[in-house]
Amino acid sequence: MADKIYGIHQSQPRDIYDYMKANARPLGLEGRFGYLPVMQGKAQAGRLIGLNDGIEMIVDDKVEYYDEPMMNGQVRRYAKITILMAAFGSFFRTPEINSIEDEIRALGYEELEVVDEIDVGTELSTALGLNPNTPYFNPLLFNAANLVQIKAGVPRYLETSESIIDAPSDGEEYVRLNGRWVASDHTVHANIDGGTAYV
Repeated sequence: MADKIYGIHQSQPRDIYDYMKANARPLGLEGRFGYLPVMQGKAQAGRLIGLNDGIEMIVDDKVEYYDEPMMNGQVRRYAKITILMAAFGSFFRTPEINSIEDEIRALGYEELEVVDEIDVGTELSTALGLNPNTPYFNPLLFNAANLVQIKAGVPRYLETSESIIDAPSDGEEYVRLNGRWVASDHTVHANIDGGTAYV
């Protein structure tokens, strides 16, 4: 059975940004796209961002992952892309942002999760990685924003040892030994004497 493809084969943020921008008309977002590094650069240069009226879609440039353990010991990994949709002026979360999320699903990204709902302008600035104390847009025109994550592209397969998905998370230090996580009881102390390290 072939692997599921979410959207297009490519899973890099810039590819998804370009694909969605090319499909701006069905999304109802023509001319209202942003790529996070570009937007941050504009804000840091002192230019205002945001809209007077409409929905702005901002694609984050970082990539996270969905790791799915499989019965054969491998891990199936899909890209996880973050998108922020902000409503300004006469546009709101309901129905405008919600309808755009439906359109994104229709483009093949049916695994879309709303991870945060933002209702305050300073929270929007923080989500964009900007100083919340600096007005980058007119806060009176901002209504709401949704931070969503989508599963994207085709998967790649990792051996279990390549993924830390199953690593214990209890504050202890662990190492992989014979395919298993074991607590590390070896502490290394290095002494440096005249440029030579002794363990």
